[in-house]
Amino acid sequence: MTRTDHLEREVKLAADLHFTLPDLRPIVGTTTRLPAQALRTIYFDTADLRLWGQGITLRHREGEDGGEGLWTMKLPEKAARSELQRTELSWPGARPEVPVEAVAILKGVVRRAVLREAVSLESVRKRLLLGQSFGEIDDDVVTVTSGSRQGYVFRQIELEFGTGEDDAESDAEKAHAVLDQFRRAGARVDDQQKFTKALDLDPTRTVPNTGHRVTIGSAIELSIRTGLDRLLEHDVRLRVSPTDPPQHSVHRARVATRRLRSDLKTFSGLLDPVWLDHTTRELRWLGALFGRVRDIDVLAQRVVALATHGRIEQDGSVELSDALVRERRGAAFELGGALEGSRYLDLLERLATAAALPPLCDQGTELARDAFPALVGRQFRALRRRVRHGGRHPDDAQLHRIRIGAKQLRYAAEAASPFVGKSARRTAKQAKKLQTILGEHHDAVTAESWLRQAAEKGSSLAGFTAGALVAHAQQEKADRAERWKKVWDHARDGSRWLHL
Repeated sequence: MTRTDHLEREVKLAADLHFTLPDLRPIVGTTTRLPAQALRTIYFDTADLRLWGQGITLRHREGEDGGEGLWTMKLPEKAARSELQRTELSWPGARPEVPVEAVAILKGVVRRAVLREAVSLESVRKRLLLGQSFGEIDDDVVTVTSGSRQGYVFRQIELEFGTGEDDAESDAEKAHAVLDQFRRAGARVDDQQKFTKALDLDPTRTVPNTGHRVTIGSAIELSIRTGLDRLLEHDVRLRVSPTDPPQHSVHRARVATRRLRSDLKTFSGLLDPVWLDHTTRELRWLGALFGRVRDIDVLAQRVVALATHGRIEQDGSVELSDALVRERRGAAFELGGALEGSRYLDLLERLATAAALPPLCDQGTELARDAFPALVGRQFRALRRRVRHGGRHPDDAQLHRIRIGAKQLRYAAEAASPFVGKSARRTAKQAKKLQTILGEHHDAVTAESWLRQAAEKGSSLAGFTAGALVAHAQQEKADRAERWKKVWDHARDGSRWLHL
């Protein structure tokens, strides 16, 4: 099957069965009635609804194109206001076999569970084209034909935006006016998917509990579950393009892995030591795989940026960039192989089990807001020791260790923020600033090391260009080494809530 990719931009609206569409011609110019469709849709998920938990849907639909049907997977994207954006991947073909590529993309989420039919729907769709290319209204009357809500009928109206006109600002004004007309006519924005409505699922099920009475055991459960969700969110993106994984997804997956490892370190005194040792070791292994690709991406961005501003020789930068492309291809191949392997899937299963039942040493009944000052304070003291050990002029290795300490403090304070409030957020903000400055210092150190090796292996022109880049990296190192102490002083001033 040949896959097609599409970024869907739409707004969903709920309306009663007797709702009448407003006249939109004064806004969009013309409206054209398209042929109605009778659709049969079957959604697939695991028994415990793992796809739904990640905001993913997988369906097979008949009736849109007159053929055997179309498999569609939708992956959530970040969207503003009422607009919903999703990456839509489609494969033509009939049931019952789920496309092999779709199964591969969902492997990290599904793991060793089985995809099965979750619910089936029959819909009558009335379609209205707005303007030449502004968008389309799909007005669906949906009947649930299987499951606990069999026979339930509801109406959902979708405004899907097209390519629009050249004037993006004008399109945005039109969209706002169209939505305003729908609201005036009695419809309301409702981002619940048909799948959610058909199974009567609680959309707030995945909303974490962060009240003042939450125990530290529940906070640990939330931390592990959130960390796993972050990792799985980008696991799917990496599998969509395994030979050339998106830079953003590599970066965010690496952050998710490191953050989860840092959180486990914060809670180490409360967790089973055998479980903790094994899980931390596996997260370190996974983070190193992401890190190798990410480091190459950061270095490539540096080369491109300096070449674009004319600071280095263009031909030499091309040779260096080509070398980085080859290295990235190899690192991505190694990462892709690991994501397909049982070691990685075992790690995901271990985290999923812990997210449901954390491996605590005790009952974890102390209130989170009371426990966190001591837990975050331990990370603060560890960072303070590293700063003191570095003295007035810490070397590159010592600054790297201080950066790691700042990162661990930041993540610990962020974990505490929902329960402790403003003081924890202030500490997290200062620790993030320190981590960022020293992260830039470490990037420069890494770049300098790679460039010196590249200069030895490449042509004289590449060597000359690498030398210029080394000089720039050294300047950046010196600048960051001079600035970090002031940020540390601010972080230290905001530590009173930790009762050190």
